[in-house]
Amino acid sequence: MPAAVPDSALAHGAAALAKQVEPAFLVQHSYRTYFMGAEVLSAAGQRYDAELLYVASMLHDVALGTDLDDGVTPFNLRGAGLVASRVLEYGRSDQEAKLVFDAIALHLDLTTAQDERAEVAGVHLGAAADVVGINVSEISPAVLEAILAEYPRGDMKTAFADVIQAEARKKPYSDAAALIQNLSFLELIHAAPFDE
Repeated sequence: MPAAVPDSALAHGAAALAKQVEPAFLVQHSYRTYFMGAEVLSAAGQRYDAELLYVASMLHDVALGTDLDDGVTPFNLRGAGLVASRVLEYGRSDQEAKLVFDAIALHLDLTTAQDERAEVAGVHLGAAADVVGINVSEISPAVLEAILAEYPRGDMKTAFADVIQAEARKKPYSDAAALIQNLSFLELIHAAPFDE
């Protein structure tokens, strides 16, 4: 895997929080989101801040059906606020916190794939590659195989479909609900080109 896991207090803290509150399948998905997003960005010749891409990728689902879910706020917005606050607590700039906020808050928006900020686009691209297989062909087969071997999918399709459906039921005004209603998101999840 060409992309490396950043070695910083902020990055370690992000991984620790993900492992503390998320079920294992979401933690694995978060790692795959980072590596796949980095690969798609690199294939397009885009430079990115690996640390900020990693933090946003690791925590983009931190409020999806976890103890950090407040039961009202859509998970992407709730998580974005929580993670941006953590970025500031680690002494990072308002601009960096805003970048991470937007990467998490906007990752369900299809137009985010074209965001001029590589880190924002990267979380969307990585998550979409892992969840539904979009742009996965831009990742070399050897690298993709290495990512899946290191961070196996397990029952990702069923587990992720269940948690996103629960989010949509609880918050019918959310982006997750709109994806299910307007884009047959649950069917796309199950049709992803990965063996499980």
